[in-house]
Amino acid sequence: MKKFSGRTLSVVAVAGGAVLASIAPVMADVSAQSPSLGLVRVETPAKWKSLGAVLETQVTYSCPAGTQSPSLQLNLTQSVLGGIASGNAYRDNLNCTGAFETVTVNVTANDRSFSLITPVFAKAELRGYPNVLARDEREIRVSL
Repeated sequence: MKKFSGRTLSVVAVAGGAVLASIAPVMADVSAQSPSLGLVRVETPAKWKSLGAVLETQVTYSCPAGTQSPSLQLNLTQSVLGGIASGNAYRDNLNCTGAFETVTVNVTANDRSFSLITPVFAKAELRGYPNVLARDEREIRVSL
C-alpha cells in the first residue's frame, strides 16, 4: 500500500476545488434559466381597490413546459382594527413555458375590508399535476 504525503493530498484538494469552482457558476446559471421545478413569488405592493374590498396582487411564477393543469392559489391575511381581514383567489389554466410569467390576481375580502395601514401576509401555492410545484409566504405592502 502506497502512502501519500501531506503535500500530495494538499495539491489534489486544491485542484479538485478549482474544478468545482469553475463548474458551479455554470450549473447555477443553467438552473436559473430553465427551472426543473416551479417557482412562485407574490409581488409587493398590492393595490388597494374598492375601499379595501379587493387587493389587486401581482404574482410572478414559472413552471416547466408541459406541466398539466397548472393553477395558483393565493391567500391574503391582514390584522385590521377590530379583527382580521382575509381573502383568497384561485387561477387556473396558467401558461407554463419554463419562462417567468406575471398574472394579476384580485383577492376579495371576506368579512372585513383590507387596510392601507398594515402589511398583508401573502401565501401563494403553484400546483401542477400531480403535485405542488412551489410555495411562497411573505409580507407585502398595500398602496393606492
